[in-house]
Amino acid sequence: MSHIDQVLAVARALEASGKVPSLALIKTRLGNSLPLPILIQGLQQFKAMPKTERERLAELQITNPISATADTNETLTLTILAERLVTQQHHFEHYAKQQNAEIAQLKNELLELKQRISLLESQGKIA
Repeated sequence: MSHIDQVLAVARALEASGKVPSLALIKTRLGNSLPLPILIQGLQQFKAMPKTERERLAELQITNPISATADTNETLTLTILAERLVTQQHHFEHYAKQQNAEIAQLKNELLELKQRISLLESQGKIA
């Protein structure tokens, strides 16, 4: 399988999973094993393909399975781990935003309470 074929296969797999193939997604799936110009060329070729050719590409991938090499397995594992890391980062960022919002709310409530105490003290209602 040529380098361009690898890019086309990944682009087709992305499309089949409901994602729009992009340079970043393809590079994430393939890792740094291919030079950027090859990735760009493959993506451009994929985008220029009519839908019928894209479907035929999927059929060819099914009828001509490729034996996975150690490098391919390692790249796949790294890709999966990278995707998990990104997901975890998104969850962490969301949680951090929630915590920061809660802290800001608590600070505002504390400020209001201090102002009320100060007002009550100035009115002589608190001993």
